[in-house]
Amino acid sequence: MVTMTPSIKDQRRIIGGCVVLVLAAIVLGSAGCSKPNNENSAAGTGGGGHSTSSADSSNTGPSSPSSAGEGKPTTWEANATSLSGKDGETFTLACSPGGTAHAVWGVDIYTADSSICTAAVHSGLITYQQGGTVTIQLWPGRSIYGSSEKNGVTTSAYGPYQHSFVFKTPNTEAVVREADEQTPVLWNTSTAIVGSETGKTYKFKCPPGGKESNVWGTDIYTADSSICNAAVHAGKLTSESGGSVTIELRPGESSYKGTTRNGIKTNDYGVYGRSFVVK
Repeated sequence: MVTMTPSIKDQRRIIGGCVVLVLAAIVLGSAGCSKPNNENSAAGTGGGGHSTSSADSSNTGPSSPSSAGEGKPTTWEANATSLSGKDGETFTLACSPGGTAHAVWGVDIYTADSSICTAAVHSGLITYQQGGTVTIQLWPGRSIYGSSEKNGVTTSAYGPYQHSFVFKTPNTEAVVREADEQTPVLWNTSTAIVGSETGKTYKFKCPPGGKESNVWGTDIYTADSSICNAAVHAGKLTSESGGSVTIELRPGESSYKGTTRNGIKTNDYGVYGRSFVVK
């Protein structure tokens, strides 16, 4: 294993500046470009640290809850941070037809700086082509946000973030309960999104149709190893079917030995600061 550069391991993405487009008689606030849509932006630091400064200055969206069904016109860039609401408030927003994808972090429960309209496509509530009206509810922050590929949208995993939102539907309670029980992740997700509290356990859900991603170690794996591939290596699930896996955070080791098990070849490595085991 080659020592990773900051662009791959333990790197924070530099937050880009945002441009507000002013059109005559219409002010369309932009949600900003708070982070690249790349799950590894969280992996480098263990989560946290979304930038909300540009989103906070946006005027996009209503400043108070809208009546159900009205739908305040909003842009595809707009996020929940721009609504300036309080936890528990609901907003009904109308996403225009012909939308384009923007960054989203989370599954069912999304970070407040995620694109609302793109998250709605991910949730299956609207499409890029037709747009549509959705109602969101502002929620408190969470310690972890999952990632998945649904309806042509790939979201990214992230660690602690201070505010969230969910879509108000007849199934809201069920999907939130599922998110609380286990966190969906992609096959390249590592434990870097969950911090470094030794002994802390987390339950993740790996989707079917696994994709190969790097793993270092045997039985005890480096914190930047793929959770799902390590679980296959440990014999807890298969790449074909995916499934649930529980991991426990451990201190770093002085060395890690690679082996081949269950079709997964892991790599050797030297000293690394944090580890995890598959339960």
